[in-house]
Amino acid sequence: MARRTIRRWRWALFGLGALIAGGAGAVALAEPAVAALVCPSCYGFAAIGPRLYADPAMTEDARVMLRRTVAEAPARLALFFGPAASTPRVLACASTACQARIRGGGARGMAYGAFGLRLSPAGLEPTIVVHELTHMELAAHLGLRQMAAGSVPAWFDEGVAVIVSDDPRYLDHDAEGAPRCRAGLDGPVPDDPRAFRHSGKAAYPLYARAACRVLTWMNRAGGPPAIGHLVDAVGKGARFAEVYEDKGGW
Repeated sequence: MARRTIRRWRWALFGLGALIAGGAGAVALAEPAVAALVCPSCYGFAAIGPRLYADPAMTEDARVMLRRTVAEAPARLALFFGPAASTPRVLACASTACQARIRGGGARGMAYGAFGLRLSPAGLEPTIVVHELTHMELAAHLGLRQMAAGSVPAWFDEGVAVIVSDDPRYLDHDAEGAPRCRAGLDGPVPDDPRAFRHSGKAAYPLYARAACRVLTWMNRAGGPPAIGHLVDAVGKGARFAEVYEDKGGW
């Protein structure tokens, strides 16, 4: 999952700037996934849809699923954020060779700000794709300045992505009514993306706890559109804590 939001945003911007300036070699060496997002064909990806690029090893069934998920995601995102603000590129690996070529690491998916997204072979499923696209839409609505400043805490970003993707690992699909939490509200939920990432590896309930906190707040604040209203307000300069607490946040 994408859990290094600030660093990924900066890498994406750095990569674009360096490539434009003629530093493609340096970027490819430091962060080949960013270089691949700028030039997919240079890394062996083939276009399978608008701004959608796949590893040639990907099966036709996987391509159909990916095209359908990416095409349907905007309607799902609009329930929470309103009009779309992101038009991401998506790179999808279906083989370990592809994953190694762009140094994908162990993450199933990773979003680079609002610019692009890469998926690993283990991330080729609708829940992961929508989770990562949610990170990108949130980043696009928030804006570069506020995103780089870390104006939205990591637990909120991750909790929103869990909710929008309706991830059954962290949300109770069998529960009747709200809030469908699999974990309680008690316990730490780190603000910093790096701390969240490391804590998430050690404590499985962390994502469920973050999702429960956001879900409980969202239901008090007026439902799914409250998320977009908060993010847009922070993007315009409001402090996250003030907007969140004003709507009955924990």
